[in-house]
Amino acid sequence: MKKNISSKQLLAWFDCHKKQYPWGENKLPYTVWISEIMLQQTVATSVVPYFKQWITDYPDIQALASCEPEEVLRHWEGLGYYSRCRNLHKAAKAIMERFNGILPDSYSPLISLPGIGDYTARAILSIAYGKPYAVLDANVRRIVQRFTATMEWDKDLDKETLTELEKIIPHHRPGDFNEAMMQLGQLVCTTGSPRCGICPIGAECLGYKTGLAEMIPQKQKKRINREHKTALLFFSNCKILLRQKKKGLFHDLWLIPTTEKNNLEKIRAIDGEWTGINSISLTERNHFYTDNQDILTPLLITTDQIDLSDMTPEDNELYRYQWVAIEDLNNLPSPSVYRKILNEAKGYL
Repeated sequence: MKKNISSKQLLAWFDCHKKQYPWGENKLPYTVWISEIMLQQTVATSVVPYFKQWITDYPDIQALASCEPEEVLRHWEGLGYYSRCRNLHKAAKAIMERFNGILPDSYSPLISLPGIGDYTARAILSIAYGKPYAVLDANVRRIVQRFTATMEWDKDLDKETLTELEKIIPHHRPGDFNEAMMQLGQLVCTTGSPRCGICPIGAECLGYKTGLAEMIPQKQKKRINREHKTALLFFSNCKILLRQKKKGLFHDLWLIPTTEKNNLEKIRAIDGEWTGINSISLTERNHFYTDNQDILTPLLITTDQIDLSDMTPEDNELYRYQWVAIEDLNNLPSPSVYRKILNEAKGYL
């Protein structure tokens, strides 16, 4: 950076305008860690209820480490990116085994833990332990890119930016400085239309001075892969057929079997061919994950004359199948869109 961001002006703004979040009330290493993992790829306001419930159910590392993975995944349901949750649980166990239940206060042991990378380690060290580590997330990167009027950005600039930020980070308030930068990006230097007129560092911002702020960073078109699928809810003997993913995306989660949408009419034909089989169309749902969108058409298939369990698919390398009693559905972790489908289906059963 040719001209440095004023930490004094930034902190003065933060002291007057900072937004209070529950993880900011008691900046213990554990709560900082949990909040930082939850906040990855998730809007802060959406995290609040999950964080509150999590801290109630798992108040410390020992409580988290002692739980079964499936239970922890069920608590994470709705936050997405479930590998974050799996890594939290693995890391909690590792902390109990290797660090006597205490989250490390130095960089190398922190990044040795599952799910803790450079950014998370820096956030924990600065916010919880008061060490002068700068952080670089999407908000901070956007501020610096606009401040320096840099149209193109590459990974080499990440390292350079961290070096420059650590020259100006105040050693008496490193955590506040990092939180101030992140909140400035959330509240003022926003993705869409930055509120440059009220920015505490706007007077020195090259993006604002040159009128380029709104064009930085340059928007990139995101390609979404869309698929139309039918979600098949087979209900027989007071149970619904589910399948658990064994590996890959959504592994360990319980899903409703799906088929390509062009098979839907063939499935509907069962009504006319088999006595006692009925199908009910449920609300169409959109399931967004990474760069994909599944457009799900749920079909509830019920029968009171035939035991469908005789036709249970065999387990394979990717899935294992199980008939689950209605009263047990809430105990199994499932992506939120499937949970909505299951809850709607219960109203017909």
